[in-house]
Order: sequence, then C-alpha cells, then structure tokens
Amino acid sequence: MGYPHPTHPKEQAVLSKHFGDAGARTFDGWVKRGGYEGLKKALGMTREQVIEEVKASGLRGRGGAGFPTGMKWSFMPKDVVKPHYLVCNADESEPGTFKDREILRWTPHQLIEGCAVGAYAIGAERIYIYIRGEFTAEHKILVKAVEEAYQGGALGANVFGSGKRIDLVVHRGAGAYICGEETAMMNSIEGRRGNPRIKPPFPAVAGLWASPTTINNVETLSASSHIIREGAAWYKALCRGNPKSTGTKLFSVCGHVQRPGNYEVVMGTPMTDLVFDMCGGMRPGRTLKAVIPGGSSVPILTAKEIEGCLLDYEGVVEKGSMLGSGGMIVMDDSTDIVYQVMRLARFYAHESCAQCTQCREGTAWTTRILERILAGQGKKEDLNLLLDLADNMTGKTICVLSDSCAAPVVSAIKKFPEEFDAYISRARTSSLVTA
Repeated sequence: MGYPHPTHPKEQAVLSKHFGDAGARTFDGWVKRGGYEGLKKALGMTREQVIEEVKASGLRGRGGAGFPTGMKWSFMPKDVVKPHYLVCNADESEPGTFKDREILRWTPHQLIEGCAVGAYAIGAERIYIYIRGEFTAEHKILVKAVEEAYQGGALGANVFGSGKRIDLVVHRGAGAYICGEETAMMNSIEGRRGNPRIKPPFPAVAGLWASPTTINNVETLSASSHIIREGAAWYKALCRGNPKSTGTKLFSVCGHVQRPGNYEVVMGTPMTDLVFDMCGGMRPGRTLKAVIPGGSSVPILTAKEIEGCLLDYEGVVEKGSMLGSGGMIVMDDSTDIVYQVMRLARFYAHESCAQCTQCREGTAWTTRILERILAGQGKKEDLNLLLDLADNMTGKTICVLSDSCAAPVVSAIKKFPEEFDAYISRARTSSLVTA
C-alpha cells in the first residue's frame, strides 16, 4: 500500500510511521511506541491551551475542506451548559480515497488518542466515530481497540486519573455516501434519514441533539495528538515554505501508476515527485494524461498542469483544482475521459439524497446526456447543455454533492473538448455504454 519505499523514508512519516506494523494495533503496542503521551500531556493543559497549540501548528482539516482545526475547535461554547459532542468522520466513501482506512486498520489507538485530545479541547464527554459500513475488518479492529482503551484508562469516567470523563461510541454507517457530509452524518447518528441540514445553525451551535458539536476527519484528529506531544513548532516546520499549509498529508494514489497506495508527504511536495518517483510513474509504454488530485469531486488537471504543482492547499488551487481529501486518481493516455466522467456522474446521481431539485435532477440529467454522447447519439449543443446544468448545480444546494458532480464534468469539457467532439461527430464509438 505504498510503504515502505526508498523515496518515502519512514523517518519523515508521522501518521503512517507504523502502517504495516501489526504490533501497533494493540493498546500496549501503541504505548510502547510513544502512544497516549499526547493525551496525557493535553490533560495537564487547559482546554484553551490545547486549542491554541493546535491553532499555532497550522493544522487544517484533512477530510477535504481544509478549514483550520484549532479555529474550528474554538467555535465551541466555552461554558458547557448543554452536552458537547465530538464526531469523527470515518465514513470514507469518496471515490479514489482510502487513507483513513489505513489509519483504522493499522493504528486505531492513534485515532482514539486524537479523538480524546479533541474531545478534551472542546469540552466534550462523548465521542462518536461514524465508520463506513463496508469497513468490516476495520470496524472489528476499532471496536477491539476501544475496549482496550477503556481497560487501559484512556477512555472512561476518569481518563488517566485526571478526573475527566471521555466516552467513545463507534457508530456504523449503512452504505450512504451522503452521510459523509457532516450534517447528514449527525442526522444518521440521531436515527434520522441521512439528509444534509440547512446551515445556519452551524454544528458548533446546534449539532447532535441540538447541542454544540464538532466534526473532524480521521486524519485530522490523528494528527492532533502528535502536535500536542511534539509541539506546534515541530509540526509547523513540516512544510516546504508555505506557512498556510503545514504538516504532512496522506495521499491515496490509484489508477495508472506502477505503485498505487497510500503515501505520506510533507505539504508542498511537488506532485510530480509523488506520481513519478514514489509511485513509479506510468505503466510501460504509456504517458500521463490527467490527474484528479483530491478525490473524484474536484476538477481534473492535465499532464501539463501538474508540472510545478505543489501538493498543498494553495498550490493545487493555483493550478485550477483542489487538494480535497488527497485521493489522487491518475490516468494515462489510454483513458477515455468522456467515459470516466460519465461514471463519476452516475455515482453522484446514485448517491444523491434527492432533497435539492438542482442535485436530484441535475446529476441524473448529466448522467443521461453523457450516456447519450457515448452511445453515439450526442449533439453539439449537448456540451452547452451540460455546462448550463453544471452552473445550476453549483453553489445552489444545501450540500456540495451536486457541485462535486459538476466539477469534473466541466473541467473535462473545457480541457478535453476533442474527446467529446469525437463522439458527437461519430468519429469515435464506445461499446461500454448504451443509452
């Protein structure tokens, strides 16, 4: 799964340092490797000091949004009048993304420790880890680790003798991609249909059961305990010159590379280093055509655009896409771009909760039009129709699922128009799809 490798030294790893090491899965094994020292240190600090340390580190949300984590924690009310909750988003369902799964698989206590640090910082006594239902093996590993954490004193009524209570519940999803959206996730935990909520109110004001709630990603929370243990300055130094994007980032690389897998790199690493050096480049006889850098929901980058692209939040935006979840889909010159964006549109149409008209109708019609083009029944005006649909789907719905469908389609039309024209002019045919 991308580790270890000569160009990916373990000494530079933070989150993936113990991937592949079965001994790190147990409570005792994690403690032997320096685990739970961050939580113990946090318990000796005030809530405000923990938040300020995370703020100073520059840690940003690793689930896709990139929002500053310490700032997000600071939004929670200081006075705990109502119960406070921390929700860990482990519903990793974004096509092309499989990094959180590795944390759950190899270092579950790394996540539990990070969750406990976050819970203490925001004044929460209860944590919910919402895990993707299809993660059968990882669910079993995590549940066992939670039991060990209670037995070892890292969870419970008196965490490590501090007098602080922190409980943790593992909540298993039922296979709905939409529940990866934070407000849909809260509805699901409450036993409701997994539909996103209108904001405001924001979760920090009225989240789970109308109480203050913070939602963070697996990778984000896992990093927090390392920051407290080693210090904000240490984490902030892990970057290549951009103080707005600090630390390391896990990238799930799949597609037409010789060594697909998970790779942890320092923020600001050139994309070409990851694709060509660490992942071994394209298959023999093939050349790079395109990359979707942040999971399926972001614009496509051409081979030319990834030259000089730095893997941090600002670097990828500068090239016209987003870092997102770090799910990198690499495509060589054998790829049919039209077919691939149709498959993505079909996924989003299937996973729409159908609450918003623009999403329900837009994702479905986008899929039908692309299928029609692939079946040799497309018209030139279909491209403008797709762009018009995308415009009506972007920024006009409760959540960003419809935006996620529109982004790769629009970028494909603009960057690979000749491929659409070939189908519309009947110069190219496909046996893969029929209308």
